[in-house]
Amino acid sequence: MTTGHKNHGSSFSGEMSSLNIDVPEFVGDFSSMNYLQLANAKEAVEGSLNHLFTLLHDTYRFDMSLPLVIDGFPRNDVDVVTVRLIRSKINRLRNDHTKIIEHIQTHLSRQLDASTTSLEAGIRTQIVAATYMNLNPQRQPFALVKDVVTGSPAAKAGLLVGDKIITLDGDINTLNNNNLTAVATRVKGRINIAMPVEVLRGTNLIKLLLTPSDDWPGRGLLGCHIVPI
Repeated sequence: MTTGHKNHGSSFSGEMSSLNIDVPEFVGDFSSMNYLQLANAKEAVEGSLNHLFTLLHDTYRFDMSLPLVIDGFPRNDVDVVTVRLIRSKINRLRNDHTKIIEHIQTHLSRQLDASTTSLEAGIRTQIVAATYMNLNPQRQPFALVKDVVTGSPAAKAGLLVGDKIITLDGDINTLNNNNLTAVATRVKGRINIAMPVEVLRGTNLIKLLLTPSDDWPGRGLLGCHIVPI
């Protein structure tokens, strides 16, 4: 099977042409691609994802989690059809990206000698894991915790100074945090609702539950200071 670019979904014409979102997506069998082809595909998919997230956030002032329907009716303050199309393309591209990364990992593992010693095997595992982190932009930290106030929601969640945030609330990551603007918006909409947070602490991946709150003596909803990485 040949792998190439394709625009998923229908193309609109006439008065509906404005709904077309010209972002290529890959179709086909990634397992038939060599390492260079996979690397090129990865770069193309990431470029498309960056474009779509920018379009969603900057043009339509929306994200991947806000509801498009309120009380059973489509929202009238947003272009529901276009936002739904953008979200759909983002989800498909994310799936493509995951598959590409998996195949790149397989290629990397095959390139390392299978007959290594146990010590070398351990080093190989670390190399593959580190390479995966570098290849998968969604798994790279996007924010550094500079300060945590004692007794704050952040402190209660177990967040520590020096932690590097990888994901917040499941879908905010290095690709779409919009210089932490998406974090601030999400936190305001999650008061008293627990959000999963993944952080890198040294070389360890830590999973926490962070619950924004306005019912504590300090300032802000989290009680911590984070900066972009």
